[in-house]
Amino acid sequence: MNETRTLAEFTAETAYADLPSDVVEAVRVYILDDLASGFVGASTPWAGMAGELARESAPNGACSVFGVGWTTSPSYASLVNGVMIGGFETDHAYFAGSCHPSAAVFPAALALAERDGVGGKAFIAAVAMGYEVTCRVGMAATRAVEDQAGFHGPGTNASFGGAAAAAKLLGLDASGVSNALGIAGSHAGGLLEFSKEGAMTKRLHVGRGCQMGLEAGVLAASGFTGPSTVLEGEKGFLKVYSPEPQPHLLIEGLGSRYILMDMTVKAYACHASFHPIIDGIHKFVAEHGRDVESLSIAGTKRMVDRHGQREPETVLGAQYSLPFSAAVAVRRDIADPSVYNDETLWDPAVRELAKKVELSDDGRFGQPGGPVGEVTVAVDGISHTFQATDWKGAPGNPYSYDEMADKFRRYAAPVISDVQVQRIVDAVASLESLDDVGTLARLIRSD
Repeated sequence: MNETRTLAEFTAETAYADLPSDVVEAVRVYILDDLASGFVGASTPWAGMAGELARESAPNGACSVFGVGWTTSPSYASLVNGVMIGGFETDHAYFAGSCHPSAAVFPAALALAERDGVGGKAFIAAVAMGYEVTCRVGMAATRAVEDQAGFHGPGTNASFGGAAAAAKLLGLDASGVSNALGIAGSHAGGLLEFSKEGAMTKRLHVGRGCQMGLEAGVLAASGFTGPSTVLEGEKGFLKVYSPEPQPHLLIEGLGSRYILMDMTVKAYACHASFHPIIDGIHKFVAEHGRDVESLSIAGTKRMVDRHGQREPETVLGAQYSLPFSAAVAVRRDIADPSVYNDETLWDPAVRELAKKVELSDDGRFGQPGGPVGEVTVAVDGISHTFQATDWKGAPGNPYSYDEMADKFRRYAAPVISDVQVQRIVDAVASLESLDDVGTLARLIRSD
């Protein structure tokens, strides 16, 4: 017991100087990837809807929003930026914990840092604590939250990460952080029902969780209390949301092993579970061309059952579909996140191939450290078979900062100027030296 309290103490007491250098560098890469995803998501319809809500609800504030000139309150900046970062299947995730600390943590930390003029070292520490808390809550809840209970995991754990980061930036002690986590736990939510129709609610889940987490931190700072056993208690988060909770994972190796290091960074704007397959097809097409006659994919049962929709009717449905994404990888440039659009969704060539993709679940795949699937592609009557194992951004193949900077430039270029892009790359590279992270936050605005 007392896992919530232990996590709160760790969050309150860990400073920038306590973070291992590899953790600091990983967080730096994640921050730049968060910014990349924010610019990709800035022009989406759902981001525009969330933005209009923010402008109506909080038209005045100190906080910046991706790709626009107006500002809003910390709460609504967390919501809108969270929707932008997490709303187009480009943000990184901790797959074992079914969580997206990218959109859950970073927008809350950025909003408070901009409002309060927080320095770079404190900002890195807050982001690191928010990430670690999100990942540990997700890991302790296990994937049974999604696979058995039917919740959308990232929506359920997002508020905890936002609360931890906010409480850290607000300088709360262990009791205050515990209260923030306790408040956040009552705002966990998100249902998987969106996956049947590709509904927009998925686009909202993590951003809303981030907003609730920030507000939990602010409320805790004013003296508002939450249950100190919100995670492990009999009526707490783990037992209510998960059929198979593992509360010991909340604190196992805490401080000596940062599980945030095992992040899955995306290379394509589709669901992370089938990234290795899409990456393999993308590389195959680069070598053999797009004149693919047939495509067969063997993978895990979860992959086939949950992501087997062949004829999606929304962009989200397309991003969640393995056969459709495989067809996109053959017929179009899937390395460009904007390839997922209405034109591609209704492209007859993509849809026809997607309908013909053969899917099968195979017990050989999905074991820890092993391949996730096998792909057979026919070109000119000749079959080629390869196993899908890895891609750039997988936990065992992380991005360097320079590699992430290249990705950021590609993702941000359609939204902001080259000069602005380079300023952001330089600012994140030297984040520790910033006296005020607001200088970085203001760079995400449009002119």
